[in-house]
Amino acid sequence: MRRGIAVMAGMAAGVLLLSVILQDLESQTGVLRYQQHREQHSEEELAPCIVCDGEGLCTHLPIIRIETGGQTIPGRPYADAKGDTVGFYTGDWGEEEILVQFSSVSGEGVWHHAWDEATDQGTALFRYRGNSSRWFTKGNFLLKTVEEDHPEVDRRMALLGMESGKEWALHGPFLDKTLLRNYMCMNLAAEVMGTWVPDTRFCELILDGDYQGVYLLMETIDVDEKRLALSSYTPGDPVFSYLIRIEQNTDPRKVLNSFSAYSYRMEPGRNLELLYPGTSYQTSQVKEYVQADYNEAERILYSSRMTEDPNAWKETFDADSLVNYYILMEFLSINDAFGASTYFYRDARGRLAIGPVWDFNNALDNFYRPLEENEFLLSQRSWYAMLMQDEEFVERVISRYRQLRQGILSEERLVAYEEEIVEWLGSAIDRNFEVWGYSFDPEKLDSRERRRPGKGSMETLRSVNPSSHEEAVEQMVNYMVNRGRWLDEHIDSLRQYCHPSRFAS
Repeated sequence: MRRGIAVMAGMAAGVLLLSVILQDLESQTGVLRYQQHREQHSEEELAPCIVCDGEGLCTHLPIIRIETGGQTIPGRPYADAKGDTVGFYTGDWGEEEILVQFSSVSGEGVWHHAWDEATDQGTALFRYRGNSSRWFTKGNFLLKTVEEDHPEVDRRMALLGMESGKEWALHGPFLDKTLLRNYMCMNLAAEVMGTWVPDTRFCELILDGDYQGVYLLMETIDVDEKRLALSSYTPGDPVFSYLIRIEQNTDPRKVLNSFSAYSYRMEPGRNLELLYPGTSYQTSQVKEYVQADYNEAERILYSSRMTEDPNAWKETFDADSLVNYYILMEFLSINDAFGASTYFYRDARGRLAIGPVWDFNNALDNFYRPLEENEFLLSQRSWYAMLMQDEEFVERVISRYRQLRQGILSEERLVAYEEEIVEWLGSAIDRNFEVWGYSFDPEKLDSRERRRPGKGSMETLRSVNPSSHEEAVEQMVNYMVNRGRWLDEHIDSLRQYCHPSRFAS
């Protein structure tokens, strides 16, 4: 009896110890997340392939195959005389999405080949997606899995080992010559934010039999119990959860009137778009409720209440999301924040939060115009211009930043992390640039497809556009290191925004 009690006590202690370890790990990293380059075999870990003779595609990465049957893929943009995007091409019969057949090859611990039997397969709606990336020769695609005989019915699938879902993005790194940014930054974001961030998997894409290089299959931002788990909407609910975003190209049917647009605090050409509840539920009453709730929150920030009662905003906004989002976007130099791909949500059971995060293709100085390492990008932009007036908020940002730099965002960890991913990708990098290697020559690219197009000489363009994958990685790492060191030295100066000047009248 005593022996049984002792065994049970030992087991309980073991469980408690494991729980403490996991809690400690989660408190350091924010969230436990599957990371493909650490979980799946590298080329070095696999025995030599005995199936193929070196001919054709043989890879340790998963493979996605898409067959369009010769259809025109809709979604490419077209521009007016000034070069501004004014619309998107449709399919051969005016379709905005076409039906395609797709399959994946993703066995564990084995080499994958273009001819291998499918791990998953099915029918999907397919088109180009993105904003500026729609102009890139290497396309980005939206893949919606549907029932074969009923394409109007969604089919949930767990692709490449991710949670089941019905909508996916195929991101083809092109402007980002490192191939790393979206994968690396999404993983970092999950750790920093401590909330749901879209999952990702590297793969190699074959489109209508033609090899397309390295892609990243990504969960899209969707309200779903497996993704952004908001309370479900029931028609007639007086209070309900919602998801909205600031974006350039929006569906006019989903656009909301916003206080920030009315008061000229939103960037021109941007709109606030309602994503959840979905289009079929977006009655005038639903849109009015979301507009009223969101606009009242913004009025709190932009009114005199911020100075009269610094705690007023804390009853409405999720402070943790605002702090973590600011640090992440500032550290990674995301110039799109509050201009594009910026999401907000409110669960009916909680406060208004910023997120989920999306699109790190331009992170770490991979933008059209130069982003200096030694400046604050967001401290006086949109909401943050007001939040920085709150001393408690500023102190939380500084404290959280210092904490993250000791772990998740430490220089040593970030440099080692990037090296891990490059090493794991292995020969897939070379295969990618066998197809897209010309993109290292800015003279062979449209001005939209290169960094800092500007009006400089070709010599200037060559100096800022990397000439090899190694140089692209070096540029990114150097910027990341220098950015972190500058913020380390200057993060305390955010206090200037909440402390009145001694020279003020």
